[in-house]
Amino acid sequence: MLRSPVITIMGHVDHGKTTLLDYLRQSRLAAREAGGITQHVGAYQVQVGDKKLTFIDTPGHAAFNKMRERGAQLTDIVVLVVAANDGVKPQTIESIRHIKNAQVPVVVAINKIDLPDVNVINVKSQLAEHDILVTDFGGDVEAVEISAKTGKNIDKLLETLVITADLLELKADPQAKLEAIILESTKDANKGPVANVIVKNGTLRLRQDIFAGEVSGRVRNIVSDQGKNLTQLLPGEPGQIVGLRDVAAVGAVVTAEKAEAEPEEVAAKEFAFDFSALEDKKKLKFILKADTQGTLEAIAQNFDEESIDLIGSGVGEVTDNDIDLAKATGAKILAFQVKVPNKVAQNAKDAQVKIKEYTIIYQLIEYIQKKMLKLIEPTIDEVVTGTAEIGQIFEMKGLRIAGVKVKTGEINKGDLLHLKRGEEIIASPVLASMMHEKQEVTKLTTKSEGGLTFRDKKLAFQVGDQLIAYTVDD
Repeated sequence: MLRSPVITIMGHVDHGKTTLLDYLRQSRLAAREAGGITQHVGAYQVQVGDKKLTFIDTPGHAAFNKMRERGAQLTDIVVLVVAANDGVKPQTIESIRHIKNAQVPVVVAINKIDLPDVNVINVKSQLAEHDILVTDFGGDVEAVEISAKTGKNIDKLLETLVITADLLELKADPQAKLEAIILESTKDANKGPVANVIVKNGTLRLRQDIFAGEVSGRVRNIVSDQGKNLTQLLPGEPGQIVGLRDVAAVGAVVTAEKAEAEPEEVAAKEFAFDFSALEDKKKLKFILKADTQGTLEAIAQNFDEESIDLIGSGVGEVTDNDIDLAKATGAKILAFQVKVPNKVAQNAKDAQVKIKEYTIIYQLIEYIQKKMLKLIEPTIDEVVTGTAEIGQIFEMKGLRIAGVKVKTGEINKGDLLHLKRGEEIIASPVLASMMHEKQEVTKLTTKSEGGLTFRDKKLAFQVGDQLIAYTVDD
């Protein structure tokens, strides 16, 4: 039988991929995504006349390159979205590479033509530089100029996709062995493990025994992309299934027969705690919790094994077990789009375990990258709040007193401090007392002078040394 084409939308972040699907489905998907970027893979069907088109929305952020690559591998047609005012960007180029590797037809959607500063010819020229030749430039790639915001030429884009699909004559056998691909999987507090799938061949039925790598189960519920309960999914159709006993790996193949676990499925399992990680004191230690398996994997891709020990990871909310593991290992907990129950948060506070919560992927990745850089440059996360220079040294009652003048900002008695000699940090002293004009004070401001003593009475400071007050951006 002829089946619905599976169409993947690719392109650079903010070029309008989700806005395009948003217009097609009128579902305000873009407004619901944290930070306005797509962070999970979803599949949706759009009716065009008597034909159905199945769209996969792939995340555009660089962290999701692996998830985008999988999208290209299971798709029939790719819509490459390029903003008319921005042109070809790094993730556009990466998408083109995936398209070529997958050897699938591509239709270019030149988006945002409703804006005043567009240059369509420039976009087509840039695409030609990367071997995407549109028909205007003598090639065979169709390019449709659209506005996903206003809906201009969306019907023309859909017609082009229907024609492209008709030429491919896509067929599948609903009576064949089941083969479905897991696009995303997570654990729902009420339903348990759920998986978003798209059927490639065969039929996925209610109450059917299924296997996804080493995870098995029986289909208890099937829900369409529109939220309707179904009894089956045919080839080319997307849906969400409930019934697997555990969270399955993104990209796993769902079958009705048990198959050997693929290497990627094994690698995507929850990380086990490795006590050897404690031996290297210079490494960062994290426990990672995320809302879905795909997101978990995408974040973990950014961890440099030489800099970071991933002590543990998993899908779902932060638990007391995570707190216990973090306390035992000195790890921080990174929580991406998952809940931290109040009781768990209090336990973390009591155990002095730090939990960093994020809803936007690139903010989490920036934090990870900053922490890795700190191993190379220890002051990278420090914000200087004041500097002072030691101009004189006094001796009084066996104490050495540093006579200082504040050059910038202010120096507070409780500040974190570095003692610098030239460009080298030689100590991180703690103030014992601070005097100004024979009065004890708690703060010295710019251009004021004072006498400082330190808790370390043997601190070897000299005239010309600098005191740097700072806070840590953590």
